[in-house]
Amino acid sequence: DGCNGLTSITIPDSVTSIGSEAFYNCTGLTSVTIGNSVTSIGDYAFSGCSGLTSITIPDSVTNIGRHTFAYCSGLTSITIPDSIAQWEAISKGIEWNKNVPATHVYCTNAAIVIK
Repeated sequence: DGCNGLTSITIPDSVTSIGSEAFYNCTGLTSVTIGNSVTSIGDYAFSGCSGLTSITIPDSVTNIGRHTFAYCSGLTSITIPDSIAQWEAISKGIEWNKNVPATHVYCTNAAIVIK
């Protein structure tokens, strides 16, 4: 956490979970590619990553932790590859998107309003 010089991350397909606070407050992070084997994104994993503008969450993800993307003040685009049903099936922790400007999650066939 706190690696301000880190600008991009590719999580390989061999990784199944992103731990709590893994990239917490990495303000220079602008690009994240999550491998298709990741099933869980931990609490505060990307919290405070103010440079992050978009993220695609793969179909494999079933859990998004507490405050995972909180205070990502530049995050305006959240995309999932599949459907509304896939998004609704993901367990989301409290305030997973606190103070995030993104108001919708986009998928192949719709846009979902974030509540």
